[in-house]
Amino acid sequence: MEATGALPYTLLLLLLELGVGGALVMHAVHLRGQATPGFVRSTTIMVPIVLGLAFWTAFTLEGDVVEGYAVRAGPRDVLVWVLAVLTAASVLHNIALYTDRDVWARRIGWAMCGLSLVSLALMAATLAGSPEALTVFSLGFGALALGLSAVGLALGHWYLVTPRLPARPLVEITTAFLIVVVVQAILFAVAVAVPVDDPVGGRDQSLSGDPTFWLRIVVGFVLPLIFGWMAWTTARMRSMMAATGLLYLTTAAVLAAQIAARALMLDSGRPL
Repeated sequence: MEATGALPYTLLLLLLELGVGGALVMHAVHLRGQATPGFVRSTTIMVPIVLGLAFWTAFTLEGDVVEGYAVRAGPRDVLVWVLAVLTAASVLHNIALYTDRDVWARRIGWAMCGLSLVSLALMAATLAGSPEALTVFSLGFGALALGLSAVGLALGHWYLVTPRLPARPLVEITTAFLIVVVVQAILFAVAVAVPVDDPVGGRDQSLSGDPTFWLRIVVGFVLPLIFGWMAWTTARMRSMMAATGLLYLTTAAVLAAQIAARALMLDSGRPL
C-alpha cells in the first residue's frame, strides 16, 4: 500500500466543506429573497474559487492509505470529476446572477445542491473505516457550520452598506447555525460511541488523552454556541456591528474546530 500524509486530505476536506457549505447557504439565501441582490452576487463569487481549489487539491492526491484511513481510489477519482463539474456549474451560477437571469440562477443553484451532496457522499466513500452514512452527516453538518458562519459574517458587514436591510436574514442564519452546532455535537457523541475498524496507521494514545479531542469539544461546540447565541441576540436587537464582531469569533472557532475534527478523523478513523 502506498501511504500519503494527512495534510493534503485535511486541506481537501476543509475546502470541500467550505465550498459546499457556501453553495448550499447562499442558494437558501437567494431563495428566501430577503437579502439584497448585491449581497447575493458579491458573496456567491467566493464559491467557485473555493470549489476550484478543492478540485485542484483532489486532482493532485495519490496513495491508498492516509493516517487512520484506508483510501478508496475509485470514489476519489469520481470525486475529482464531480468537483470539476460543480466548479463549472458555480461559474455559470455566478454569470446567471450577474446578468439578472434569476430563473436560471435558481435552477443552477438546485443542480449545485445535488452535486454538493454527491461530492460529500463520494468523499465519505473515499475514506474507508467508519460507517459511511455517519461520515456523510459529519461532513454535511461541518459544511453547513462553515457556510453559515462565513455567510453570516459577510452579511453582518453588508449591513454597514445597507443599514435598512431587515434584521431577519441574519437572525435566520444565526438560528440555523445554532441548530447545526447542536446536531454536530450529537453526531460527535455518536461517532465516539460507535465501533469502527481499527485505524490503518494506529493510534499511540486514547481519544480522551489527545488534546485535539478536547480542543474539538471546547472550540467546536462550547464557544460557537456561546458566540452564536450572543450574535443571535444582538442581531435581534439590530446591533449589527456587535453581531458582526461576535461572528468573527464564531467563524474563527468553527474553522479551528473543523481543522481539529478532520485531523482527528484521519488519525482515529472516526468522523469526529
